[in-house]
Amino acid sequence: MANENLMTKSWKDSNWIPQLSPHNVLAYFCQRSNLFYDKTCNNEIAKMQRLNPGQLLHMKGIEYTLLHVDDASDLMIIRKQERHSPSHVVPLANYYVLQGTIYQAPDLHHVLNSRLAGTLFHLQEALDKTLKMSRYDPNKGHYWSFDPPEPSKEEKLRNEPCSKFQKESVDKLIDILTKKYQHFMLRTGPVVPEQTSIKQEEKDQPQR
Repeated sequence: MANENLMTKSWKDSNWIPQLSPHNVLAYFCQRSNLFYDKTCNNEIAKMQRLNPGQLLHMKGIEYTLLHVDDASDLMIIRKQERHSPSHVVPLANYYVLQGTIYQAPDLHHVLNSRLAGTLFHLQEALDKTLKMSRYDPNKGHYWSFDPPEPSKEEKLRNEPCSKFQKESVDKLIDILTKKYQHFMLRTGPVVPEQTSIKQEEKDQPQR
């Protein structure tokens, strides 16, 4: 447990969550089942000996205290610190309690390490793209070419215009499909009644 990275862990006790508040969050944290809790701390000694919490100021060693409460976001911060005197403490770690779940806050070392790793990734990516633009010519020496890269064979084939044979084949296929499914095609112009059939009916009628 000492070598384990606790910043990837979390802990909660579902039985406490409904009544959890700033008044009992320290007792909630100081449970022996909490993996972030140091069972050799002064809080545990005071609890076993039923001492007044105020007596922690006069004890030396590891202790936990409520550092901050944010009612708007339901966030509470517990600090682990080493006490040397009533007025001198050294912060060791911070833990934030959010909606009953406890997490260990990252320290400055891990924050800087994460930021630097992200920065180096983007720098390496930029250098790789820059190296692709580096050219060498026996007459010119080293120089930079910022012309667009040569398209691949697939791109050339994709952008190549179709041949006369392909165009004729596609036109023939469209013509076949048009004749086969002409009943399903929509008319694009206005519907004009056929006058020929009416005239034909007038001719077929006997003259009076």
